[in-house]
Amino acid sequence: MNFRNLINIIEAVEKGCPPATQDIDLNLKNRKKAINEYMYGPLDPNEPNEDYWAKVADEWNMDDTDQAKTALCGNCAAFDLTSKVQDCIATGIGAEAGSDPMDTVDAGDLGYCKFLKFKCAAKRTCTAWVEGGPITDEEQ
Repeated sequence: MNFRNLINIIEAVEKGCPPATQDIDLNLKNRKKAINEYMYGPLDPNEPNEDYWAKVADEWNMDDTDQAKTALCGNCAAFDLTSKVQDCIATGIGAEAGSDPMDTVDAGDLGYCKFLKFKCAAKRTCTAWVEGGPITDEEQ
């Protein structure tokens, strides 16, 4: 990590940004833990992923994978979609000339998991899912 990146991370954290929104290595470490310990997935949520959903349904003692498919990061009580956090994610992504990091945030429907401390996509899930979300500006 170069000196300028370190300063950017410190400034963002001082503004209240979660560290994993600014530090890709920390985000990847936390995401790997989510994958390994909490079944974060599926890899490509636009595919059927029947084996993945069957494992999640089994983990939650459900008979129906369709029911499991309704429990997504996007409706989890730990999924932070506030404008502040989305700005933090965009800041962490950075902008190349001619690009807008919010395009990436929007394309991935990215938010921040307050439980597992990483950027995550609304169409995925994990076994730490809790009903009642997402966290939005209206709740702040």
